Amino acid sequence: MRFGSNHLGHFALVAHLLPLLRAGNARITSQLSVAANQGPINWTDPNWERSYDGRRAYSQSKIAFGLFGLELDRRSRAGGWGITSNIAHPGVAPTSLLAARPEVGRPNDTAGVRLIRILSRIGLTGTVESAALPALHAAAASQARGGRFYGPAGPGGLAGAPAERPVYSRLTSEDDAVRMWKLSEELTHTAFPHPADKSSRRGQWAGDRG
Repeated sequence: MRFGSNHLGHFALVAHLLPLLRAGNARITSQLSVAANQGPINWTDPNWERSYDGRRAYSQSKIAFGLFGLELDRRSRAGGWGITSNIAHPGVAPTSLLAARPEVGRPNDTAGVRLIRILSRIGLTGTVESAALPALHAAAASQARGGRFYGPAGPGGLAGAPAERPVYSRLTSEDDAVRMWKLSEELTHTAFPHPADKSSRRGQWAGDRG
């Protein structure tokens, strides 16, 4: 469910909307998390059916979504789709993600959200309002570009005004991006068109479905 909610559903949505997105020369922004810089992808069991680790599964879903956002921009440029795609992350803020939520079986605030609230009050992490700004900047600012990563400009990328940030190390492998793309097509039973120019990708797309 984490993988489906945080990545596969968005992947399939973009695939189905692609004709409209292309017609409008759309910009697509994928919202990540600082968790996209933590842990590996569980390639042998991507749906976590044999064992489950909630933290690692969450990180994997955000890594996958980041790989998708960057690969989408590369494929658009290679295929002449006319869309741009970038990625963003909100930093850290005291949202409801770790707060008390009885409806999902968590009656009390976690220690993590209590700490984040303290850090937010002294400016070391962001606020709910500031956390929305990087994605807004990535999606709407005239200077935001495809294939770039936007997040808070403060130390550690935890808080601050939105700015372009270095891409997380777990999102830099184009081989991983192509592998995740193929896996996502298989799991969602969706397909994007072939890129017009495969030569720049060293034949990596030869097995893609049209």
